[in-house]
Amino acid sequence: MGSETGSNTPYHTDFEPLLSVDDTVEIQPNNGVHAVETVELMPSVTTQEFTVAANDTLQEQEIRALYAQDGVLAQYRLPDPVGGGADAFPDGVEITIDQGGEESPRFNNKTQRGRLTNEVPRYGENAAFTELYQYEDTDLFFNIENTTGAEVTFELVFAGFLYSLSRADIAPSDANASVLTAGTRL
Repeated sequence: MGSETGSNTPYHTDFEPLLSVDDTVEIQPNNGVHAVETVELMPSVTTQEFTVAANDTLQEQEIRALYAQDGVLAQYRLPDPVGGGADAFPDGVEITIDQGGEESPRFNNKTQRGRLTNEVPRYGENAAFTELYQYEDTDLFFNIENTTGAEVTFELVFAGFLYSLSRADIAPSDANASVLTAGTRL
């Protein structure tokens, strides 16, 4: 993807690997520029099971299942299950993400915080809305709110790509791509 097309965007309509072997990637906010040595598929990663009481919120649920090995960048997406009619998680569930620590909110603008719901597209022109980049074992916490009048129990299943990396001695502006792997102020 990267060097052949000149793309420096981390998100694509189709779920494809962002990087190829010999590409470079800047990992923001503070992990520098790396060269890609190997690309591996990750067919599915299942998180732990969540049970959320009616009209309640689970705070700071650490998602260890999505952590990557040392020196590895993971590109994940939350697809809808195959078979039609199914959803990635139940109606009435809203998820916010703290990436980089419990107090590192992701997906914020000036007055709103982005939430994953079943109304967020996972395919087609807006498919990238559930894409998440995880570098090594950077802390990853989900806050899960149940807005319904009934208890819900579910797990999440992500799919994606893994990139084995080594440090590259180039300027961040020369990298083929740049990805954000932790909450940061824009």
